[in-house]
Amino acid sequence: MTAALTAVGSGALHALSGPDHLVSLTPLSVGRARGGWAVGLLWGIGHGIGTLLLGALLIAAASQVHLASAAVWAERAAGIALAGMGVHGLVGLRRGLAPGSASRSSAPWKALVTIGLVHGATGAAGLLLLLPAAASASLAHRAVYLAGFTLGSTLAMAGLTAALAHASRWRRAAAVVRRAPAAASSVAIALGIAWVVAA
Repeated sequence: MTAALTAVGSGALHALSGPDHLVSLTPLSVGRARGGWAVGLLWGIGHGIGTLLLGALLIAAASQVHLASAAVWAERAAGIALAGMGVHGLVGLRRGLAPGSASRSSAPWKALVTIGLVHGATGAAGLLLLLPAAASASLAHRAVYLAGFTLGSTLAMAGLTAALAHASRWRRAAAVVRRAPAAASSVAIALGIAWVVAA
């Protein structure tokens, strides 16, 4: 039970503390009249699948892989994906897609799942949070930890995007809503490039 709760908490912490998560999903969440939670849920499902794949690889190859080298390439891939989300957001805004517009609200679910998958499978921070699963000698403990981590990160992301969508509909937030997608997309590009360069 403790392992499951620790894993859920670690997954939620990972999802909510990653600036890449916030800047990737803000342009897709703000201004939504309904379904803001679905953005985070779909992204979280992809993230969970990616995390499970990364965790399985980590467990299978714990003694074979040089984790520092794997982390460098993972950060580069995450940086490229993050910059790509930023570019996608700015292109959508340039084409006149307002936050929460019909085209934006029907953001392809496959794209959300795929971006989440890339983030889940490549982030070094997630890799570090998965080490308890890799260090465990029990297969059951590993499975519980990976499932809990995935559940925690998915639910936290759904909650975050629902909160962003809800808060963005407040009248006082109108100015922020107009600026948030462009700002978040720009930060995503800058952060993605910084990760690629720093790795």
